[in-house]
Amino acid sequence: MGNQMKLDKVRAKPFLLLMIGDGIESGSLNSEQLAKIESQLVDMSLKIAKSFFSPVISHDLKKSCAIVMGVTTLGLLKLCEGDTFKASKLLQDDSIVICFRKGWESVNNLFKAHGEQANRGALLANYQYSDNEFKDIESIHQSLINEQLDINLLKQIAIQFKNPISNLDMDPDYLDETAIQSDIQLAILEALMKRHNIGHRDYEDFKDLLIGYIDQPDVFFTEFTEAADSISEKLDSNMSERIEGWLVNIEDDFVENFELLAIENSGPEVYISIFHSITLGNINPKLFMHAYESLLKSEKQLHSNLKDQIDVEDSYQDLLEDEDDYLTEEEMLGELSDNITDDHY
Repeated sequence: MGNQMKLDKVRAKPFLLLMIGDGIESGSLNSEQLAKIESQLVDMSLKIAKSFFSPVISHDLKKSCAIVMGVTTLGLLKLCEGDTFKASKLLQDDSIVICFRKGWESVNNLFKAHGEQANRGALLANYQYSDNEFKDIESIHQSLINEQLDINLLKQIAIQFKNPISNLDMDPDYLDETAIQSDIQLAILEALMKRHNIGHRDYEDFKDLLIGYIDQPDVFFTEFTEAADSISEKLDSNMSERIEGWLVNIEDDFVENFELLAIENSGPEVYISIFHSITLGNINPKLFMHAYESLLKSEKQLHSNLKDQIDVEDSYQDLLEDEDDYLTEEEMLGELSDNITDDHY
């Protein structure tokens, strides 16, 4: 493969055209074979234009020709594994369509990774390859595949760890890794709460747990590691490996939150502060109404934004014609209790 890349860079042409040029120069490709290759490339370009663009628009025809050049070059490289001798034999003995089909296998894998709703024309445009440039078309394809597979993995993780405490409504097309990490951090915190049999209204017990972690950081590290490991063990290897890289940041964020914690405040205030910090302020106000009402009068001033969110939520609920379609605070707290007792954590 190194020879192919060096060859492309030196002569600044697609590998397919280099091999055709070498065949002409050596005489291994005759005029009849060249005419057949040209005819097949034109035919495939027209098919691409008809299927994904417009065959009557000059720009689209040029784009389709460049795409066919890229896909066919990709297929030739995969069939010959970058070996120029194998590539020459393929062009002499087989149809150029075979190379295109091999490249199309890779393109189709990209289509599958993106799903049925993807703009396939836009995806195909990534394979455009002009006749006077060097591109590592294999690396381009692999990068496109890896990027989309990672997006798909992030979507799976986001679904797996979606927590009703978080008020973030993540657009699947614009996933925020930070928000996903927040939901994983919530899962770990709830696993720690489960370990100590602490519910979401056991504010003073929750506060005592965090104070214990502040006083005994080694205990926190041990329990954090065990909780994270327990969660990871229930995931498939790809998901587990992906979140592994986030655990250090999540642990550090816990420690930073502990350092900033005003432990002299009441249990409800500590509870609100921790969850507010982990969710980056995007908490579900319905689930914190009870905690807010449990604050000391002086502490309510610390969470005026939460009060505003609760008021907005109340106002919005009043506008709903059918409130039966929405979970009550008690029902949502029931979901949280399920989180605390669910073996997933």
